[in-house]
This record gives sequence, structure tokens and C-alpha cells, in this order.
Amino acid sequence: MLLLNGGGLRTLKRCREQYPAGATHLGRLARPRCIGQLRETLDAGFPVGIDNDAFCRWDLKAFAQQVCHIERALFGRVLSVWERVSPLVTVPDESWALLGRTAPEPLAAWHPNLLWMTAPDVPFDARATLQSFLDWSPLLAHLPMAYCVQDGARRAGIPWDWPNLTCLFMAGSTEYKLGPEMAAICREGKERGLLIHGGRVNSRRRIRYMLSLGVVDSIDGTGFDLYRDTHLEWGLREVSATNYQLSML
Repeated sequence: MLLLNGGGLRTLKRCREQYPAGATHLGRLARPRCIGQLRETLDAGFPVGIDNDAFCRWDLKAFAQQVCHIERALFGRVLSVWERVSPLVTVPDESWALLGRTAPEPLAAWHPNLLWMTAPDVPFDARATLQSFLDWSPLLAHLPMAYCVQDGARRAGIPWDWPNLTCLFMAGSTEYKLGPEMAAICREGKERGLLIHGGRVNSRRRIRYMLSLGVVDSIDGTGFDLYRDTHLEWGLREVSATNYQLSML
């Protein structure tokens, strides 16, 4: 299991060298307020998940700028709206000719170290999160998307068949996140081939619970960002364990 940390590239390199489990279990959690050197981080071998910061402070302008930053890192430029939605539709060459244009070249594959980017969500509200996903997902069809699972997600529904859905992000209240419905949704997601990420995981007990589920690929926790020098080493040691049984908690 990976521990995604909010540090910059220089800090991550130091931690990878300093801590024994860093070479295999350390990644980066980028956010709109901390998105610099994205391409360099990916090329340096760090797995990267990208959050939208809705839990802390949603900022539409900052999120839009983040999308442009990701595009520059992956494709070398900011894309047009058509290029963003092109994975969802096919326009025949003759139609482009009628418009006096040529069809755009297919986009390059995602960088292999880019794990996912969370679609905008509404914390603790599955219905509003689903609506937000439907509003935003066409414009993010060119990126590997993570869907934030919020309280009541089973009733609201999960957009399982969305073409570029790559990950389920375990969000929601603490009670819901640690409950049976979230566990069942994550197991179904894993059966469907999705990555599973646990958000707000800051303690040994919580890490061990995530490991006990047997389907979680990565976690993050602000405690490992704020107290990196005292917490990150034991956090990496914990996530590097093979598994934990529920009876141990």
C-alpha cells in the first residue's frame, strides 16, 4: 500500500532516501495549492494522486488552473475543450472536412505514474457529489478520474461505467468510511478493476484497518504532511506491512 504525501519533489526525494520503506511505498498527493513540478515528480518515479481540495477549501479558479497544469505536464500544452471531450465521441473525418479542419491527433497515454485525479465532490453528500461528477466528468474525460465515495453512496449510485473512472476515493464521514457499506463498495470497485484510495488516514489503527480490507492501494493523511519528520517513517513502515486481520484492531 502506498502512502501519498503532500511534500514537494525535493522533500519526497529526501524521504525516499532516508526511510527504508520510502523506495517502494512513498508517493505524492498533489493539490491545487501544491501542484508544482508535477512532470518532474512523475518522471522521478513517484506515484501521484491529485486531489481537488474540496474537503479543505474548494476553489473553482484554483481547480481550473490545476487542470491546465496537469495538461501541460502530460501533453505539453493546455488542451481545447474538444480535445478534453474527444475520448467520449467520434467525429468522422468527412465531418471535420466540412468544417474546414482536420481531426486532432489522439492524445498521448497518461504518464504511468499518474494514479488518478479526483473529480469535484461535495463532502458528506453522495447525491450532490454524483451531480457534481456528472457536471464535470465530460470536461475531465481525458484524465484518469477518481470518484469520491460519500455518505449514502449506495443509494445515490456509483458511476461504475464511466469510461475513464480509475479509482474510488474513500471520503465521507469517519463513521461511514469505516462502516460496512463503504467496505462493500470498495470491494466491488476492486472487482471491477479500480484503484482504491483511503483519505484522512492518520493513525496506526486506521492504517491497519485499511490494510485489513485487502483492497486499498493507497492512503493519505494530513498528519504525515504536518509532522513529516516525526510521523512519516512509522507511517511508511505501517503501510509496508502485508496485511492485518480485523481481530488485531
